[in-house]
Amino acid sequence: MSEAPDSPTHGEILRAIGKIEGRLDAILTAMSQNRSDISEAFRRLAEAEKRIGQGMILAVSVSLVLPIVVMIAAPRLEFGPKHHPNPPVPMIQ
Repeated sequence: MSEAPDSPTHGEILRAIGKIEGRLDAILTAMSQNRSDISEAFRRLAEAEKRIGQGMILAVSVSLVLPIVVMIAAPRLEFGPKHHPNPPVPMIQ
C-alpha cells in the first residue's frame, strides 16, 4: 500500500495532537479558574445578602421600639419655653 501524496506524515499527526492537547489543557485551566471565581462571587453575594438581612432586621426592630420610647420619654421632654397654667401677674407700684 502506498500513501497518497497529500496525506500527513506520522510526525505531523503527532504535532497536531500535541497542539490540541495543549489547547485542551489551557481550556481546562481557564475553566477551573472560572469556577473558583464564580464560587468566590457567590460566597461574597451570600455574605452581602446576610448583611442586608441583618440591616433589615435592625431597621424593623428600631421602627417598632422607637415609637414606644418616644411615647414614654415625651412627657419628660421640654420643647420650647415652659408654659405656666397661671402666669405671674405683674405687680403695680
